[in-house]
Amino acid sequence: MRLGSLAGLLVAGLLVFAAPASATFHLMKVAEVYPAGNASYVELSLMAAGEYQVGGHHLVIYNVNGTVAEDFTMPSNVSPTSRSNSRILITGPGYSAAFPSGPSTNEADPNLNLSPSGGALCWVEGSPPDCVAWGNFTGPLPAHTPPLVVGNPASPSGVTAGKALRRSITANCATILEEADDTDDSAADFSEQTPNPRNNASPITETDCVTPEAVIDSKPANPTKSTSAGFIFHSQPSGAAFECKLDTGAFAECISEDETAFEYPGPLADGSHTFQVRAVNTQGPGTPASYTWIVDTQAPTATIQAKPANSSPGASVAFSYESSQLGSSFQCSLVKQGEADSFAACPVEGQTYAGLADGTYTFSVRATDKAGNQGTAATYTWAVNNALVVTPPVSLPAPIVTIPPVTIPRPPAPTTLHCKKGFVKKKVGTKTRCVKKKKKKHRH
Repeated sequence: MRLGSLAGLLVAGLLVFAAPASATFHLMKVAEVYPAGNASYVELSLMAAGEYQVGGHHLVIYNVNGTVAEDFTMPSNVSPTSRSNSRILITGPGYSAAFPSGPSTNEADPNLNLSPSGGALCWVEGSPPDCVAWGNFTGPLPAHTPPLVVGNPASPSGVTAGKALRRSITANCATILEEADDTDDSAADFSEQTPNPRNNASPITETDCVTPEAVIDSKPANPTKSTSAGFIFHSQPSGAAFECKLDTGAFAECISEDETAFEYPGPLADGSHTFQVRAVNTQGPGTPASYTWIVDTQAPTATIQAKPANSSPGASVAFSYESSQLGSSFQCSLVKQGEADSFAACPVEGQTYAGLADGTYTFSVRATDKAGNQGTAATYTWAVNNALVVTPPVSLPAPIVTIPPVTIPRPPAPTTLHCKKGFVKKKVGTKTRCVKKKKKKHRH
């Protein structure tokens, strides 16, 4: 099971979820052991919020040679509002006398009697199980899947009278118990401390080192025709509580379960919806993770746009169609009259059939939108008569257009100048003119 994977319920009038499909008790660790005969107690730490469904599950005590001394079945669950690092206090019959002002017992084991000289115990329900051994324990522990591991016993000379074995919390975050604090070696993980029994209602003294972030792992499809909505999410780091909201509602505490899906039964109205979840620890709430999706319960309408004439030959028959919703896919059926429809996917561009024999046919087409809503079929019935001949239109040759030659005018030919008798040609300026011939004078 993935550590820290949590699914959330939306509450406070927003979401009402079904009962959990699996219990949440897998992430707990042994936090403190007080081996003092029948005054003994054992504290289990809830590593993550919601680890409260312990009823019917087992804490097993072992003798120094690894044989089972006591197999204690938890009689009931603890509070469902348990936070990360809350404790479950399991006590022997002499606990109240030894700690008259101590916190009250969560689970009373009348046979709990731990020897300070040596022994071991395991929360065998964990994933993986969590164990601790002390004193002169030699083992081995019984076969188990996953294995039960204790490593070197803590306090190998026996636990000092009046002392408890408490788990260290110094790994990644020195102020809170976390997965990295468990090395599966009892001598490294536990040390002798003054007893400090805590129960499920005791204040949580541990503090987180960082503000957690929520991550949504599972969500509804977008778009979807479902009017219910289920989400799975977890926190980084693990162990946080969660607050959720839907649309314009306020953030409210989410009850969380380990690797369990929860569903809001709705019904959600058609349109856009936004879910937000934020992780919360002692540092406060982190940045919300959000998801927006569309609920669409309206089926699309298919319309046949082009179809063959009634009657017409069946050599090649073409249909085109469209949907009232963009992005729809189509299914088509073509059957002879009296036969049941046989729908199969057909192209968005249209469907063509070839070589149809004579008879009466029905074509049907239906559309399915992106949300999965499927509309009723549009139909067309017509007769195929292959005796009909469709004469293709006669293609006439294009008319020949004669373009007359273009006549370019020529300048007029020069006119020859003829002068009358008694006149001669003479250039006057740029022109040739006829001028009167001068008479010669006679000298005497």
